[in-house]
Amino acid sequence: MKHQDSMPHPGLYTFFHAWVTLLTAGAALWHYQMGHFDRILLPAALSMALLTATLMSLGTPSARRAAAIITLLASYLLCAELLRQGEAPAMLWLGFPPVLTTLLLSTRHALCVNLLMAPIWLLLNGNWPSLIAPLSYLAVSLVGALARWEMMRQLTLDKLTSPHDPECDALSSDMIAERLPQEHQRANALGRRLSVLVIHLPQLEMAHEQFGARLRLELLQRFCQAARRSCRLDDTLGRTGESLLWMLLPGTDENDALMTRNRLLTTLNDTAISETGHLSAMVVACTLHPGESLSAFEQRLRIKERALMDSTP
Repeated sequence: MKHQDSMPHPGLYTFFHAWVTLLTAGAALWHYQMGHFDRILLPAALSMALLTATLMSLGTPSARRAAAIITLLASYLLCAELLRQGEAPAMLWLGFPPVLTTLLLSTRHALCVNLLMAPIWLLLNGNWPSLIAPLSYLAVSLVGALARWEMMRQLTLDKLTSPHDPECDALSSDMIAERLPQEHQRANALGRRLSVLVIHLPQLEMAHEQFGARLRLELLQRFCQAARRSCRLDDTLGRTGESLLWMLLPGTDENDALMTRNRLLTTLNDTAISETGHLSAMVVACTLHPGESLSAFEQRLRIKERALMDSTP
């Protein structure tokens, strides 16, 4: 079952598991303080299982999926015991399972599980003759599903309209393609120079093949951080391909562009990752010729991109 879309931030996801663990451990402590020694065993055992799930939530996506299932089953058992014991108010505990399921599972899976579990929770609640309990349970399940659907719709809309690349601190390929004509027009109107650094990161492909997507993403993000330290505030970094980037340098001639290139390579050489060593990149400078059209300039940039890709061993 996919549940990552319910907890997009790993820290928030782990905090949620820890919160459920503390609630369960608190229930065991409450029974101890009240002298209900025969009811301590279940929440105490479940709190240990939930603690394991909390630690698992810090791991890989498969471990987080397992943690969600453990947390869901443990919470179901605790809630069923509370309903069976007639804990008041029963309607509060009836609303707990659908809310928890909505938080831990994807929208489609959560809605299906909530509908399948409805007879069990209503039977434990003991309110079958009344329509209040079934309607309340159904309302909570549907409202939770609609809220999750709206949240995911907004996240998708933000990704589609965001000018930044979803993987790193650089403009997306569409935005950098729009920024180049703007800088070209500004350079011609103000009589300024314009240079572009064409960058190829061959380490990305190697890292993905040998170490997986996590290291590839880390390499890309570390490169963008190093690039930001090497350029001016007016310079623009954008991603044009899987391992290709452009750095637009407005008001920069060829000599200054080469200085920026050397500064970038020096910064990369000072940045190391344990699995791959120093960051490396293939960088060439391309300066706009006086009176050169946008199409001709962009064609030269694409030719340099292909040359860098072909020269990769």
